[in-house]
Amino acid sequence: MTQDFSVTQFVLSTQRTELEVSARELDNKMVAAHSSETGVRAPLGRTILRELLEGAVGETRALVQLGQDDVMSIAGRIMTLETQTADLDLRLGAGWEDLPL
Repeated sequence: MTQDFSVTQFVLSTQRTELEVSARELDNKMVAAHSSETGVRAPLGRTILRELLEGAVGETRALVQLGQDDVMSIAGRIMTLETQTADLDLRLGAGWEDLPL
């Protein structure tokens, strides 16, 4: 029984870590995209195109930053589940192996 809970806790922890790492990587890529040159120069009517492109990149970055709050919320909920699983493991696992069958 205890081993089953250990597996569950490991899976939750792994998923939480992967979620946090992926969110961090996405944020880093958006920061790089937002601060890099778009490749669209301003001459002869391309000013609007450049502004639209830079605006779209900025808007996407803002949405990613808002999503970071959701990721932190979900990661917190997963961590709570991990803790509850550990608490349940301690309650059910204490002496469980020693019970006569």
